[in-house]
Order: sequence, then C-alpha cells, then structure tokens
Amino acid sequence: MNDTNALRRQVVLADLLLDRQRLLRALSLELRTPSPPNSHSALVVLHVGRGQRTASSQQAISDADLLATVAFRIGSRIRRRDLIGRVSDQQVAILLRDLSSREAAVQITRRFIRAGESPVPCGNGLLYPIVSAGITHLPQVPVWPATLLEHTSDVADQAIRESASRFLVTEAPAAPTEGIAPPDDAGNEHYWRSAIGRALSDSEFRLHYQPQIDMRTHRLTGLEALIRWQRDDELIMPGEFIPAAERCDVIGPIGDWTLHEACRQLDKWHTDGEEYPRVAVNLSAQQMRVQTLETVRYALKHHRVPPDKLEIEITESSLISHLDEAATLMNELVAMGVRLSLDDFGTGYSSFVRLKRWPFGTVKIDYQFVAGVLLGGYDTELIRAIIAIARKLEIETVAEGVETSAQRDALASLGCHAWQGYHCTRPLPPGHIETFIRDWHGRL
Repeated sequence: MNDTNALRRQVVLADLLLDRQRLLRALSLELRTPSPPNSHSALVVLHVGRGQRTASSQQAISDADLLATVAFRIGSRIRRRDLIGRVSDQQVAILLRDLSSREAAVQITRRFIRAGESPVPCGNGLLYPIVSAGITHLPQVPVWPATLLEHTSDVADQAIRESASRFLVTEAPAAPTEGIAPPDDAGNEHYWRSAIGRALSDSEFRLHYQPQIDMRTHRLTGLEALIRWQRDDELIMPGEFIPAAERCDVIGPIGDWTLHEACRQLDKWHTDGEEYPRVAVNLSAQQMRVQTLETVRYALKHHRVPPDKLEIEITESSLISHLDEAATLMNELVAMGVRLSLDDFGTGYSSFVRLKRWPFGTVKIDYQFVAGVLLGGYDTELIRAIIAIARKLEIETVAEGVETSAQRDALASLGCHAWQGYHCTRPLPPGHIETFIRDWHGRL
C-alpha cells in the first residue's frame, strides 16, 4: 500500500474507529434505553485472519495493519447511525442501530465480509484476508456490555471453524447485571444530557462539509453539512452522540444549532465572495414537527440566506413515526423555496410511492447499495430502478459512499446525477473545504 493510501486510511480511521471504552459506553446506552417500535439493533464482531498470499516478499504486514485496512473499508461503509470500534489486533465491532428486521443485520454483515475480503497489497504481492463474523441481536432485558462484547467476539472466532458462510447469529447471553457497577456513568441519560448541554454552551460542536459532485460536469453541485463534537483533543462522531441525544430527548437544540450554523456559514461564504451551491442539513425524527418550520424560517432570515441555498435531508425512518406532521412540514418548506432530500432510500422502509406522493427534489442512494454496484446483482438492479423512477418523477439522484472511480463510473452509466464519498474527500471543516473546492475546480 503506498504512503498516500496509508495516510488516507489513518485519517479516516481516526474519524471512525472508537476505542474499547467508547464502544462500551455506546453499548451501555443502547442496552439501557428501549428501541423504537419495529426497530432492531445488533452487535457484529468481525475477526480478520490471514488467508492466501500471492508472490513472495520479505515485506510483511502486521495483524494491526491488516485490521486497520479492513476497518477502513468497513468504516467508510457504515451508516451514520452505526458505530465501529476496535476490539483487538484482529477484531472490530460494529453496532448496527435501528434495523428494520433481524434479517437486515445478516444482509449488512454479508456486505462487510465481502468488503473485508478484498485483497490487500503486501510487498510485491497480495494478501487475501479471511473475515468471519459473530452477530448478536441486542436483548430486551439488560446485559452487561462487556459480557455482550466478549460473547459476540467468541462467536466470531467460532464462525471460522463452524460456518461455511463464515458468520453465526446468536442471542445475547442471559447474564445478570444486578450488582455490577459500570466503570463510569457514561452509558446513562443524565450523563449525555449534561455533556451535550455543556457542549452547546461551550461551543464544542462543529460542522464539516462533504462535496456533492455532478457526474457529467464533475463540478460541485452541493455540500452536505455533517456535525462533529470537538471536546478538547477528542473528536466525537455523530454516530456516538446523535442516538444518545435522540433517546435522551435533547436532539432539538442540536438540530436548531445545526440549522443556524449552516446558514451562518452560507452567509459568511457569500460575504467573503465564495458562491457555493446549496448546503444540505439533516433533520432528526424528533424535528419532524410543524414547529420546525419557524426554526428554518428564522435561521434563513436572520442569516440572510435565500431559501434555495438550503436543502433539508430527511430519512425514511423519521417520516414513518410522524406522517401527518411530516407531510405538512415538507409541503410548507417546499413552498418557502427550500429543497427536500430523501436520505437512506432503500434501507428497509422504502416505497417508490413515497417519491411520487411527497415533494422531494433529491433522493440519496444509500452507501450499502453503492458498495455492491460493481457486482451486477441485487444492488445494481435496485440502483437502476431508483434512478429510473426518480428520473420519471424529475427527481435528482445522489449516490453516497462512493470510494472508487469504478463505482463512480458505474453509477454514471446507470444515469445517477451526482455523487459524494471518500473518493472525493472526507467531510472537511470550513477553510479546508474552501481550499479543496478551489483545488478541485482548478483541476477541471
């Protein structure tokens, strides 16, 4: 692996990969709070072993470097609501949240295994990793997070020996939690309410921006604003704190801050003479209320931002629980001139009818299907169908999680309008994103 790719891998891993303590903290919160109706969560542990190697070389790759390479591939594919953390030099764990069914955990794990087993450059040859997985469905009764992690880790090791498909699915161990004190209080609601309140008052939240690129012209068509939490020297990713904020009912202030900060940045860019296309901001399920309309209207007016410079991204799952209010909110936003984008389309709640019924200007093709676009199977056909229906309805399509030029070209051949992902750049803070855009357009 060349130095550029190694550096890129290290940067992305620093953003995505949790240490064991933070992983257990997230598991603790997940286990302590009830899941939404018809929603499932699962813990997946991947064991990365050494398989066949081509050519001979004096140069070896350590277990830690091999794991980092596989973790990079997996980490850049996980959904925003999911988390990935390091268990050991040979194992990573992924917390899958808000799944539509128990079978969805198996489907996602199969994709992780396929991605992880792609050959790894090693000296003058290739190393083919062997990836096995343990999948544990999170229980409805309490269990100690460390027990759950250890159990799933053992199942991943067991899958190497006992499963032809290299994964095993289990239930959580029936281990009592009474009398077992957690190492800290970071898994409970009081901790998160207090920590998030301090983060808001101390201005610890940041927005990073990821470009969306036109398939035909290769020029910038938009930016997606993605929140980060900078606490001292620690960068906390949204997959770690957004679910906590939602479950502790403090997501509203974070959402309001995000809207205002995106509009403030748009106004600053305009004042500085930087004219960029629209910026997309995500709304949570708790923000799918008519009252959010006033928040958007005030943010636009206060920061002197034209409505067509703002795009609101809404996930399908957030629409399901607030259908009536969501319909009113969306129609009013479009009437104001704000663009709407449907995020995570195709991940479990999808219905093509919704594309016709609701006023979306953009539909985003989830990374899970983008990852399989070159395989020519189900993922490719689903993408083809989404693009075809969207085109008939005059809705633009944006592919998420594009990692290679081959994926980008395949999506372009299917008629996708635009793309975003690490093949372009990871999300960047203001200043860095401005430099990147100037350099990008300078190369065209």
